[in-house]
Amino acid sequence: MSKSFFKIGKLSGKGAAAVICFCLAAVAAVGVYTYNKSELTEEKQKLVASDDAASPDEFMNAEAVQNDVPILPAEDMMPDETADVDSDEIVPTAEDTPEAAPEETTSPFEDDKALAEGIIVRPLDGDIICAFSNGELVKSETLDVWKTHDGIDIAGELGEPVRAAAAGTVLTVYDDPLWGNCIVIEHNGGYESYYFGLSDNISVCEGEEVSAGSEIAEVGNTADCEAAEETHLHFGLKKNGKWVDPAEALSGLGS
Repeated sequence: MSKSFFKIGKLSGKGAAAVICFCLAAVAAVGVYTYNKSELTEEKQKLVASDDAASPDEFMNAEAVQNDVPILPAEDMMPDETADVDSDEIVPTAEDTPEAAPEETTSPFEDDKALAEGIIVRPLDGDIICAFSNGELVKSETLDVWKTHDGIDIAGELGEPVRAAAAGTVLTVYDDPLWGNCIVIEHNGGYESYYFGLSDNISVCEGEEVSAGSEIAEVGNTADCEAAEETHLHFGLKKNGKWVDPAEALSGLGS
């Protein structure tokens, strides 16, 4: 009984010694780790509190060493700006999308250089007593028929001077069976102006150059097709051979 007991006690003593050695080694390791960590923390604090401010790289290195984090160069953390971009994924913004041009609705007389240099005066100062019919049929008081009225009638007194509405060249002077004494003046831009029902006192001839506002004739009563109306000048205007409304050309002149 004493021998067995002695053997068990001896083995138990060796086991206890091993346990004690293992514990001492663990305590030593914890102490070294704590010391190193403390030393690293102090180094980091020195970098932050130093009069010479630590660079971002130095601070990040201290932080990484303390926390066992690998450091990547700054360029490795930046997105690659040269990476290919699928053109199908590009969505145009409102700034990149051109706006549709507004539709232009202009009369034959807007933005017209010929009129800016030409139709600048009224042939007569009177009121318009019969308007342009724009191709529609109207009742003629004199002829008692339905017909187009391809101009405007401007009231005036017999013998009142008639002026050229624009600078140009007298194209023709003639006597018409229905419209009486007539003058046609050619202007720039495909315009022609017509003056009907004039008196016999005409002061221009074919081929003569006239200025806007120059006197070319006098108001008469020679237009038999409009004899039932009050005394007036029948004034017409063509653009590239087509009748247009003279009142629109004269609208800025108080017509």
